[in-house]
Amino acid sequence: MDSINHTLAHWLDELADFSYRDYENLPEIDLYMDQVVTFLEKQLSIFQTSSLDKQITSSMINNYVKGEVVSAPIAKKYNREHLALIEEVCTLKQVLSIAEVKQMLDERYHKIDGSISEVFNRFKSLIVEKNQEAISYTKRELQNIQNNDLNALTDLAMTLALTANAYISICKRILFLNKLHLEETEKPKKEEKKAKEEKTES
Repeated sequence: MDSINHTLAHWLDELADFSYRDYENLPEIDLYMDQVVTFLEKQLSIFQTSSLDKQITSSMINNYVKGEVVSAPIAKKYNREHLALIEEVCTLKQVLSIAEVKQMLDERYHKIDGSISEVFNRFKSLIVEKNQEAISYTKRELQNIQNNDLNALTDLAMTLALTANAYISICKRILFLNKLHLEETEKPKKEEKKAKEEKTES
């Protein structure tokens, strides 16, 4: 049986080769729900830790649609835009609430310049970049850990978890401040609209 170190290093090599498809290479034909789930299961399989660890299900997708994180399917079919957004949601929901994911996607797709393909491909490239950084760091640390040294491996896992937590906290604070700023910016507009409506009624 391979050591934990060897098994982890092998998985890190697989992760180094991982990348979502470019937007232009997503399925050209629209897909039904079961086809979407099958497609995304293959895309996300590298992140699965057990047979019970479902990365995507039809219920999840339905919840994203109900929560208006992803637009509703057209004639029960999902197109490239749907697939791109669902892949982003599946990635970001690992560290953010669905409400925060929605806020981030709304900002990225509706309030910046660029086509959907350009925005998604930037997201895809950033995943590769950040994966490579994490992989390089982990491999350097593994060189100093003896095979199956559970204490040292757990310490490394703790370090990675706390590093991730620090970045998540900063990310959530940025989103919170963005939301406050947007509310303050929109407040005068809402008050002006309300005043006009009251004037019209009177």
